[in-house]
Amino acid sequence: MNPDHSGQPLPSRVGHAPFKGTRTTEAPLTWSQQEIWALIENAGPNDYVYNVVEDFRIPAGVRPTEAECLEALSFFFSRHESLRSVFPRKADGRVVQRVLAEGALPVEFVETDTPAEADIAALRAFFGTRRFSFADELPLRLVLLVRQGRVWGGVYVFSHMAVDWYGIQHLAEEVTEYFRGGRSLPPLPEDTLTPVDLAAWQASPAGIRKRDRTLAHVASLYRERAPLALPPAVADLPEEEAYRQIALRSRAADQAVGRIARRTGMSAAAVIVGAAALLLRDLTGSDRVDLHLTSSQRFGRDSRTMVATLMQETYFSVDLADADLPQAVKRSWLAAITAFQNSGCDAAGMDRLLAELGDGPDAPLRFSYCINDRRTRTADAGTPREVPAASLLADTVLTRLPVTEEEPFYLIVDDGADHLEFSLTCDVRHVTESGMETFLRDLENCLVAWADSAA
Repeated sequence: MNPDHSGQPLPSRVGHAPFKGTRTTEAPLTWSQQEIWALIENAGPNDYVYNVVEDFRIPAGVRPTEAECLEALSFFFSRHESLRSVFPRKADGRVVQRVLAEGALPVEFVETDTPAEADIAALRAFFGTRRFSFADELPLRLVLLVRQGRVWGGVYVFSHMAVDWYGIQHLAEEVTEYFRGGRSLPPLPEDTLTPVDLAAWQASPAGIRKRDRTLAHVASLYRERAPLALPPAVADLPEEEAYRQIALRSRAADQAVGRIARRTGMSAAAVIVGAAALLLRDLTGSDRVDLHLTSSQRFGRDSRTMVATLMQETYFSVDLADADLPQAVKRSWLAAITAFQNSGCDAAGMDRLLAELGDGPDAPLRFSYCINDRRTRTADAGTPREVPAASLLADTVLTRLPVTEEEPFYLIVDDGADHLEFSLTCDVRHVTESGMETFLRDLENCLVAWADSAA
């Protein structure tokens, strides 16, 4: 039973989607899985913050029955090894990925007389704060809302050990094609990578060369200097009270970023990173800005459509001395290319290097600033609006959110049909709540001003 928005239980029942794959196999964790596992272990009992949680609605014209949903789940779990993987710990302490040849996914169905957004919100909150039992639990929890025999929406929770945002996006595209194309899909190409295949490649001579390039790149940046530090402390708070999260949802910024990207030929990612880096220069007084960026690691034809977790942190450094916003975007674009070309490494290897560059294993080199661009729309999607971006500023919404990651400065970029959302988490001992709000407003305003200046 799951709670509704009043806290009362909703009637529910559990169905099962059986699956059958081609093999049972076990392998070391991939580099990306190692990175995620380290975050999960560090989060302790709150490791659910690394779950990938979303709600969804099914278009009225294609609403399936419960049986059709279970049949579809059986199809996709049989199709993708990452979905039927668990992550047990071996006797020597190593965590591995284990692909199951067969099993069944439990699915919860909840009857609702009237589709209610509050029910979705309550279910999302309930499911989103539950931890996975990684050693023996499949990496998806799913609750589906049913009205008059048809599924109209629901909530999913993925383990980040199995998928990332881009993997889910590709899976969603496959699901859409499956229902529109007669409930079938062409077989996966023979050269499609699986996480087990990727782990084997990473241990190969070619994978080791890639790892060594990454380590050499990071060492070249930080052998003689430390990365950009946080501003001096302005408050004395206990650790458990030190973090805040604020989100700014902006149609104006969405319009501005798309317009700038089209006009300059730069990517939308470079526009956002360049603007944020310029503001960090002004916030810290340092011309050299160092960031953790999140790299999709989906560079090859055999990895672009993997339903798996591939993303890794990438080490980015840019010199913004005397740069205005257009120059900051161009320099950031070049710096990002260098960072992405030199990314991808095992967790233990990077830990050893950061300890060496810092003050040992107990005080390794640390990076204070991170940008995670999770947008799924391209900058030129849809029809550009022929209105000044500034005319949309009145629609901007700023909200305080529950803290999901305790990071010193962590900017997440998401998108919707007609907006961007910048979610900023900060350690308010160094960046106050008013400073966080100012940063988000300044980010929006500088993008809008540049977009409209040459409109």
